[in-house]
Amino acid sequence: MESGTDGGKDSEKKYNKEDMTLEERQKAFTEMLLDREVSAFSTWEKELHKIVFDPRYLLLSGRERKLAYESFIKARAEDERIEKRNKLKDNREAFKKLIDSANLSSRTTFSEFAQKFGKDPKFKAIEKMREREHLFNEWKSEAQLARKDATDVSSKERESSREKVRRESTESKTPRKSKTEQIKDAFFEMLKEGPCSISATSSWSKKKKYFSDDERYIAVGSSSVREDYFYEFTKTLENEGKVKEREKTPVREVGEKERKAIERKEREKAALRERERQVAKRQVDQNRELERERGVHAREEAQQHFLALLHDMVRDPDSSWRKTRKQLRDDGRWDLAALLDAEQKEKMFVEHIEGLSNKKKKSFRRLLDECEHITLTSTWKEIRKKIKHDSRFSKYSDDDHEREDEFQRYLKEKLSTAKSDFRQLLREIKCLSHKSKELLRGANGDSHMREIRQFITNDKRGLVLDDIPSDRDRILDEYIDELDRQGPPPPPTATRPSKR
Repeated sequence: MESGTDGGKDSEKKYNKEDMTLEERQKAFTEMLLDREVSAFSTWEKELHKIVFDPRYLLLSGRERKLAYESFIKARAEDERIEKRNKLKDNREAFKKLIDSANLSSRTTFSEFAQKFGKDPKFKAIEKMREREHLFNEWKSEAQLARKDATDVSSKERESSREKVRRESTESKTPRKSKTEQIKDAFFEMLKEGPCSISATSSWSKKKKYFSDDERYIAVGSSSVREDYFYEFTKTLENEGKVKEREKTPVREVGEKERKAIERKEREKAALRERERQVAKRQVDQNRELERERGVHAREEAQQHFLALLHDMVRDPDSSWRKTRKQLRDDGRWDLAALLDAEQKEKMFVEHIEGLSNKKKKSFRRLLDECEHITLTSTWKEIRKKIKHDSRFSKYSDDDHEREDEFQRYLKEKLSTAKSDFRQLLREIKCLSHKSKELLRGANGDSHMREIRQFITNDKRGLVLDDIPSDRDRILDEYIDELDRQGPPPPPTATRPSKR
């Protein structure tokens, strides 16, 4: 994005509102939005500071600008989504490459990885810590599966090598067979050793996919010959099954005992396997819980380091996150909070600022409470002279308007509290009843009012409103009218309407 004095002069020379049509001015305005990298997912008010000083901003009227901006964000939104998606994909790939290049062991935890590579740009490119941890765990699972597969393949290769040696040794002792017979025997051996079980009722069309990469499969050049060999092999399995069945028949009594013994052993083996499975599952759950607790502990520790950094570095409640963040990054404790993402750090900063503001407000309110000259009718000009030499006065704010606003809020709350307390006092005066209004109108009205005022003047809650007697009399009159409207109270034995 180009900007500066030269760019501004070129724009002034190039764009002249009087010499351009509306379509040309709209096009220039759209080009300005692209040049200034205005986001389609932001608002007009937030993006205004990017474009307001560009000469092309003045090519359109206020209404035309809004219309052009709305058209621009509709067209630009999909492009930004694609760019954001591609950038996110690239960042994830870079993060995975960082893990690959780190030469991690199977015991390495995410907390250890984050502390070691927290400063790496590839690590910081993934904004949320939760997503970083997910990618790390995903990579770890894939690595464990890959190691397991490699172990299985190597063991199969060793077994295959030993079997090949045994076959060669057997072939050297037996008479030489023809090449076709050798290929057939090898094919049968392949079926016996195969990765899937084959029975007398198996189908070649379903089983052949398991052997297609085997050299002995390829050695049989014809697919029809392979199928014939397969069904010949299943026939031998069927015959072997019949022979075994005939062998079992004569010794039925012995076979029954053996069967029960075999079933008992199978049950014992199944119970042992189930026990091993439960133990393994419990171990996995314990490891997962341990890993989670480590992560929680590491995050809590990072929060403590960041809070200590905020307490030491941020003491002005008017500080902004954007400016303060640059100063915090220069401190060594910033790296100790690498497990916290940007959102968490900003949230903790905002809470810290709110705490400072509340602390400053409470201190100023205590100063006002201690000032004996404050009444409900006091003005800021009068009270300011009394408290301006106190340090809490200057610490609250450098702006006198803010101090005055807080004083007015304090006075308003104090007045509201005084009126509420006075109403409560009136409820406690026993001589005030539903008959008071009628008594005040009669011959003994002055005597009844003196009795009421005597109760009021003997209580602090009545004296607080001495500065505003009109408000006090108004509240008293309203309360007497309310009692008159309500009438006599129900007898103590009456049932409440709500309980009928």
